[in-house]
Amino acid sequence: DRHIISSTSPKYLLWRVFSNLPKYSPHVKPTSLLRQGCDNLHDMKKCMFLLSSLFCLLSTSPRRVEAAAEFSTTWTSQYVIEESGHTRLTHQIALKNNLAHIYATEYSLATSGVDLQNLQASDESGPLTTTTASQNGVTTIHLTLERPKIGKDQVKTITLSYQADDVVEKIGPTMTVNIPRLAKANEADSYTRVVKIAGVTDLPTLISPPASKVEPDGEYQIYTFSGHQADSLSLLFGESATYHLNLKYELKNKELKDGFSELALPPDTAYQKVLLNSLTPEPSSISLDNDGNWLARYQIGSQDKLLVTADLYVTVYPLPKLSDPSDKTFQKTLHSKYWPTNSAVVNDLGAQLKTPANIYRYLVDNFTYNYGHQSSSATRQGAVQALSAPRNVLCTEFTDSFVALARSLQIPSREINGFGYTKNNLIQPSSDSTDILHAWPEYYDAASQTWVSVDPTWGNTTGGVDYFSKLDFSHITFVRHGQEDSYPLPAGAYKSNQTEKYLSIELAETTPDPVSTHEIRDGYLVNTGNVSLIHPELGYLPPYGQAKLSQSKSISLYDKIKALCANLFSKFWGRPPVSM
Repeated sequence: DRHIISSTSPKYLLWRVFSNLPKYSPHVKPTSLLRQGCDNLHDMKKCMFLLSSLFCLLSTSPRRVEAAAEFSTTWTSQYVIEESGHTRLTHQIALKNNLAHIYATEYSLATSGVDLQNLQASDESGPLTTTTASQNGVTTIHLTLERPKIGKDQVKTITLSYQADDVVEKIGPTMTVNIPRLAKANEADSYTRVVKIAGVTDLPTLISPPASKVEPDGEYQIYTFSGHQADSLSLLFGESATYHLNLKYELKNKELKDGFSELALPPDTAYQKVLLNSLTPEPSSISLDNDGNWLARYQIGSQDKLLVTADLYVTVYPLPKLSDPSDKTFQKTLHSKYWPTNSAVVNDLGAQLKTPANIYRYLVDNFTYNYGHQSSSATRQGAVQALSAPRNVLCTEFTDSFVALARSLQIPSREINGFGYTKNNLIQPSSDSTDILHAWPEYYDAASQTWVSVDPTWGNTTGGVDYFSKLDFSHITFVRHGQEDSYPLPAGAYKSNQTEKYLSIELAETTPDPVSTHEIRDGYLVNTGNVSLIHPELGYLPPYGQAKLSQSKSISLYDKIKALCANLFSKFWGRPPVSM
């Protein structure tokens, strides 16, 4: 919010300087920061004089009791969501003057999204003049208050309304409502948000933070949130979303003799269940690595290549609720090129942040997503470079930084590489000509003994939506990198021409029935079904997975009695009589 008295006053000039300053970096000199904040050299000289005068005044004058803040603000926001997903937002902001000689002549509001429609603004006296500017997924709305309220305790009430289509995401039978926090709303003395949703009969399966009140109103269900000024709101309806994936993998053997190659299929995780409908051609086997990845193995002739097509159905949940087959005991401080846990930059910052929640919040608040470098071929920087240049990062840098910082605290963490299914290009770029993947981190929570996925990239690009305590119905895992930072490769990376599309992902209209079958072949138990199975003795087996059976066959009670009878019979009769 910008509370301005006069465009020529010293107060306004200082405000203009500091409001234009970039985010703090220890590598930028203070004079350089001031130079960036000033419009010209004259303003800079004038600001230096004002700052010097202010310092002298504070150091020579007796300390006085600080007056109250210049303004007290009360916010009330209403979000009316129709069944189509269209949302009408109305913000009512009351500015109360706490001082007799300071009042507001302008006001600015920043909100996520770039396609605001039917923008209207007014105060007690009528319509207000508005201007908007959009950059990096954020729209700033500037209001000119031509009829200010003058005098102590006077209240200026501003009403601002507009329509947005990025509040709601409908995926199959699910609906996600994400309402980001508003800039400066956390400074309000009182903040109430009312969310009215049409066509909803069931309560949300997940709501964060908890609503103060829930009540019906005709065709709408009303959720009221009081307080939580610094929090975003999330309401998730539905249990899960199922996707139909058709993936292509190009395998090559460049050797002069026959050899084996492997590819990574989307695996089961705590957040998703996979049904392997078909794999053409069939592999010799599918094995599991320590990160729970499904690795399909193929034999390829000398100097030959093979195109593999996988048809799968993946059901995604927003919270970890499924059995996770991956290892939980790998080296916590595993050092690598992109996760340098021996770096002083990483260790010093990790020691300050201390917890995964603080790491997530730091990245959301201090990194800036570089929309100008969205590309499937963008160079991966690694944690140290990203932390040193946080204004030039993509999802890989958010992820690598989280993993490195968490591991520096002895917290197991790894990278997830997959796909974000959303129509919002501001949080997930898309392309009709190539495959663009998404990366996010996860850490192992010892208390719940669960791998927990978080997404600081989307937390940043959505203007603060909470992707720490839950995900959504959009995150589809292709591979998990823990033992190694780059292997196995995810679907979409097995191709000679990087501009080709090898990923087809759409909502599933119907889903094949899961088949849980197995066979014993040459002393091995083989999973012949289309979903994973958990054997009581051999453990987890993905489709086409196999495990060697124990050589010693367990003897049933019937066999034990039969053997005892045979032994007794041989003692009394020497040998059994010959049957006629």
